[in-house]
Amino acid sequence: MVQISAGHAIGRNSQDVRYTYIQPGEARSRTICFFCPGSSYLFDKPYLHYSTMLMLSHHSDIVHIEYAYGKDNVPFGELSMSERSEWMQEDVQAVVRKVLAEHPYEQIFFLGKSIGTMPIVDGLLQDSAHEKAAAILLTPILTSDLLATNLLKTKQPVYLAIGTEDHFYREPLMEKLRETKPNLHLEIVPNANHALEIGLDLRASLSTLTAVMEEMDRFVTRQLQLGQS
Repeated sequence: MVQISAGHAIGRNSQDVRYTYIQPGEARSRTICFFCPGSSYLFDKPYLHYSTMLMLSHHSDIVHIEYAYGKDNVPFGELSMSERSEWMQEDVQAVVRKVLAEHPYEQIFFLGKSIGTMPIVDGLLQDSAHEKAAAILLTPILTSDLLATNLLKTKQPVYLAIGTEDHFYREPLMEKLRETKPNLHLEIVPNANHALEIGLDLRASLSTLTAVMEEMDRFVTRQLQLGQS
């Protein structure tokens, strides 16, 4: 039976960063996945909802990090992209450190959507403490020079999904990643927007959701198998 509890860590400016801790059973797993949502793409949205279901089906514990970087957070909105990333890194790292201090895990995944990919790529994946982690990046902010630079330095296995009609998509960067980063599994969805949807085409959007989740499942399964070997 799924176990759910709430927690918080002290982030930037001594502010609480709340999170929800989800376990697929009574005992803690050997695997954990930290979820970093978008500014308005939260855990009830399709890709994060089904990603949560996917990780639970793999018997992974889950942490939903519940920061608030939407339009109501005016100071955050006034910052440059790199400054936003710095702020988010402080908040996300605070949660990650607290959870891992309370219980060590053998295998760690980080999953981010939109701006939630910034603290993962710019912070967590650059930290030697997480050199054996794996990451799932849904519609990352590829127009951020900092994120692009750090993505090219990343050595951990990464699954990255983005659509060609996403306003954060950068074809030159994707070409460079294809040529130089064999650790990245790139899922480029033709005509998909930032929500990984195909305009108002319901069937195409649902097919895309299914295809992305199936590829993500294969990626997670592969990483779990490697972690056991």
